[in-house]
Amino acid sequence: MFHIRKTIDLLQAYLFPHLVNMAYAKKIITYFNGDGGHQANADTGDLGYGYIHYALIRNSKPQRILCIGSRKGYIPAICALACQDNGIGKVDFVDAGYGREHKNHWSGIAWWKQIDPVKHFSFLHLNTIITTYVMTTKEFAQKYPKNTYDYIYVDGDHSSQGVNLDYRLFWPKLTKHGFMVFHDVCVKYTKTLGHFGVWKFWKKLRNKHTITFPFPKESGLGIIQKT
Repeated sequence: MFHIRKTIDLLQAYLFPHLVNMAYAKKIITYFNGDGGHQANADTGDLGYGYIHYALIRNSKPQRILCIGSRKGYIPAICALACQDNGIGKVDFVDAGYGREHKNHWSGIAWWKQIDPVKHFSFLHLNTIITTYVMTTKEFAQKYPKNTYDYIYVDGDHSSQGVNLDYRLFWPKLTKHGFMVFHDVCVKYTKTLGHFGVWKFWKKLRNKHTITFPFPKESGLGIIQKT
């Protein structure tokens, strides 16, 4: 019976994309810490917002993706898995690597300064798709001024000034019909992190072809397409 079960699991892993396979989904959520703020559930294999990113990328088939900020790499991993299943696409992942000692850590744990990102993303061979840059978004934009992207995810500095800066830096680098997606467009305040500013920024963009997913109420996801 053990060998039959193992054979079935291997066949499922081979025949279906990773996110359709519940066993893989649970591992992805646990390994990349996908529970917090993304409505994911490791117990059930529910990928939460991960499904939204995966679906958008699977359908739009971007060649270049930029991910800004992630505690342990959940959304960059989801984006890379979509590229892997598409057979096309690369992900640039940028994180300042701030820990709790920095005023702008925004729940960061200095993870990217403690581990080897290539080794971390070798899970499911995502290291062949993701390139990690441990630096601020301003430093990254200055170092790679010619980079353009078809899909941009913003989950870095959650202050009003910080998210505005990321928008100004990278909106011009988003290709026509590309998507820019913002995390935490609903949360206004938490006891541990204080006042958030993403919701203020997002409110100003609501008349510019935006889509808001206001669940769960403590985070939220905002999507805008460049026309």
